[in-house]
Amino acid sequence: MTLPFNVSRTLAVAERDLRRFRRNIQLVIPMVMMPIIYLLILGKSMGGDLHHIPVAIVVEDEGAAAAAVRKQMMTLQAARQLFLVREESDVRAAVDRLRQGDYRAVVIVPPNFSEDFARGEKAELGLALDNTDGTSSNTIEGEMRRAIADLRVEGRAPPMARVGVTVERVDVYGHKNYMQYLVPGVIALALFFVAMVAGGIILVDDRARGIHEGYFVTPLTSLDLVMGLTLSATTLALCMGTLVTVSSIAIAQLPLIGGLPTLLMVEFTIFLLGLGLVLFMFTLMARVSNPMTPRALFGILNVITFFPSGALYPTESYPGWLQALSRVNPMRYAVHALRNLLLKGVGFQAVLPDFLILIAFAGVMLVLASTLFKRTL
Repeated sequence: MTLPFNVSRTLAVAERDLRRFRRNIQLVIPMVMMPIIYLLILGKSMGGDLHHIPVAIVVEDEGAAAAAVRKQMMTLQAARQLFLVREESDVRAAVDRLRQGDYRAVVIVPPNFSEDFARGEKAELGLALDNTDGTSSNTIEGEMRRAIADLRVEGRAPPMARVGVTVERVDVYGHKNYMQYLVPGVIALALFFVAMVAGGIILVDDRARGIHEGYFVTPLTSLDLVMGLTLSATTLALCMGTLVTVSSIAIAQLPLIGGLPTLLMVEFTIFLLGLGLVLFMFTLMARVSNPMTPRALFGILNVITFFPSGALYPTESYPGWLQALSRVNPMRYAVHALRNLLLKGVGFQAVLPDFLILIAFAGVMLVLASTLFKRTL
């Protein structure tokens, strides 16, 4: 029987193709690294136990039962490292700090709490929650209910007719569902895709096809080229980010709490993140000529920027090394600003630190991109 192909010629083609991969080892490395990085980043950034959640406690009662509640809170902090407990003296001030992002919850022990507990009547604890983060707020509520379900006061036997302690939950920002929680992350992810295509794939493809060769006979500097390409890519990012924002708000039925000022600050956040990500891609691809390289790095860059940003899961659950990666990740601050603006309706002062970090990141990337940008084929 005659085979429909020649074995030796087939092997020759296969050998030639394998030699190409051997000569371009930078394409093989991402194939090995990508599943490992997915395991490390996704495994540690999603689904882990929460730790060091900032929680305030306001004790307006000096009785024994109130002291027992405080002790239970400190036990959760010391034994499980679940909470970072801070005592506040005023409920209004504590809730204001929660609105500014300093706390995820405020536990309120009201006056007469210990007396009600001692008489066997229902003793109510207040629990004000930042419910824009459903994962944290539900975890805090569940742990608090378990912690005080069988509250014991030292030196006293519980009354026979005791009704028990109840937790009265108050969602500071009204009802928020998980789809609304995801909107800031979706906007950031859209900007990453635009930056990867416009600042990575198209840039290297144009260089490989010789389009940039025409720039070499002009007096244009590297900074001129980077600024022009950045202006184009950032404009595209702003347009696409705005479209995704409007669509996401409509799909998630997210009310725009702050009106026009909030919308303008959202647009400014989109601009800053788009600018920073585009310049970041230009910096990474400044001396890359192989058009396969940005495509090979696409998945890895997506994982190390998007998942540590806190877009899907609270950053309190991250281990130390992932916390460090998250702190230098500009997407984290954009997601934080967008979440505060869209879900909380905060003012300019609340997101100013995020804006400053994004501006600083874009400035550093501009210097690096214009310095490293390759003017030769």
